[in-house]
Amino acid sequence: MKKPSREALEKALAAAQRMRSNAVDPHHLAHAVLYLHERNQRLEKVLKYTERFIRFGMAEPELAQLRRLVQRLREDGGRQEDGGPDTSLLL
Repeated sequence: MKKPSREALEKALAAAQRMRSNAVDPHHLAHAVLYLHERNQRLEKVLKYTERFIRFGMAEPELAQLRRLVQRLREDGGRQEDGGPDTSLLL
């Protein structure tokens, strides 16, 4: 699937925010879009640090930051709405 343009993504996120704030999200699409966008941003950070680590090695402060990012992903993405564990991304 082709990546949406920055403008299209911003419009979609704004529409999702409006849907959530107006409580008009019967199929939970807006919730899913916002959740996946936030998770994707965190995963992009992990990718950036991982690529840097693979290419150059990593000093202890950067390695600690990468570990914190991974831990936050596990904690923040670790539960579904129903309280069950999120098994979609096992690190």
